Amino acid sequence: MLAIGVVYAGIAVAAWALMEWAGPIALVVVVALSVVHFGLGELEVCHQLTGWRPGLLVAVAVAIAGCGALVLPLARSGDQLEEVAAAMSPGLAPLISGRPFEMSLAGIWLVAAAVAIIASIRAAHRLVALDIALVGALGLIAPPLVAFAVWFGGWHAIRHCARMLTVEPECAALVRSGRDRSAVLRLIRLAALPSVAALITALALGWITVTAADPTVVVGEILRLLLALTLPHMVVVWWLDRATD
Repeated sequence: MLAIGVVYAGIAVAAWALMEWAGPIALVVVVALSVVHFGLGELEVCHQLTGWRPGLLVAVAVAIAGCGALVLPLARSGDQLEEVAAAMSPGLAPLISGRPFEMSLAGIWLVAAAVAIIASIRAAHRLVALDIALVGALGLIAPPLVAFAVWFGGWHAIRHCARMLTVEPECAALVRSGRDRSAVLRLIRLAALPSVAALITALALGWITVTAADPTVVVGEILRLLLALTLPHMVVVWWLDRATD
């Protein structure tokens, strides 16, 4: 576990250093990898819950459509996105701001959602279609940051937690024996201290942001830090995908 912790922290530090000193391209790459991670997470849920394994084109469409609460808020953020992007890296704002970028994001999502919904209905997986429609509605209606926060907590993160029930050995054994409640309680016990630490950290970062003289600059730094922490997480989940498929 010590070796894993060192490698995990090392990847995060390396990612932060690249985003800090390698210019906007490194930031764009990490953000793009995050979108891929979110999309693959939605696709994996589709596999796990329905057993449906669509062809490549539809699979890509499901992955993109499942990111509606990230893609659509980005397309709607306008000046706010440009300010935060400029705070993260002066060269980043021109790359991801402006009407062409926003229209491209919205158009890509709409096409992907249409393909995914039609294919899922034809394959008799209406819950997949409903899920995509709900995510799209959230991304279109709620304020951008609220939309992402609700989706991240109510979809992405909770599904990661559910997946841990099939990965952690003793939880998986309890699930296989039909003792789902015991498995969930065990996972809650295992996650209690890390969750408290994460919550305290999130509250501290929030306090630093709202009390800062220029909150936009602080948000830019915090996003860079969170993106750096996301990279080793993406590696772990990718490894799980490869190991459990």
